[in-house]
Amino acid sequence: MSDLYDTDFYSWSFHQAELIRQGRYSELDLDNLIEEVEDMGKARYRTVKSCLKGLFLHALKWQMQSKKDDMHDFKEWHTSWLISIGKQRDAVQEELEENPSLNNKLDEILPKAYQSARNQVAREMMCKPSDFPRECPWTYEEVMTEGWLPDVE
Repeated sequence: MSDLYDTDFYSWSFHQAELIRQGRYSELDLDNLIEEVEDMGKARYRTVKSCLKGLFLHALKWQMQSKKDDMHDFKEWHTSWLISIGKQRDAVQEELEENPSLNNKLDEILPKAYQSARNQVAREMMCKPSDFPRECPWTYEEVMTEGWLPDVE
């Protein structure tokens, strides 16, 4: 069964499901099955992290753009950033509603998501990560507040 796992994951997964349905537990590829179940949980963690990263990415870009723009197109890009941040916020909320135990991991996820966003924004905006705060300047409660945008210094 391990060979099938290595050569045709799709077929392996459906075969494992069929064995479970039939109650043929002794035939299961338990080592790989356990690994895949754990990976499903890790994927949920990564999804929350990715959504928070997207939220931070847009928030940091908002701050940088706000400092640079002459404000003549303010209303247009202000609305665009509110929509982008709102989409990420909604995705975080949905994922946490479906996986409430991940709420206990937010203290771990938030700084990782922020650092990743900070580095990506620096690359995209051709500046240095040090142009942004080293630590996340916002609380989870702040960024999850509907209509929230970061202050412009």
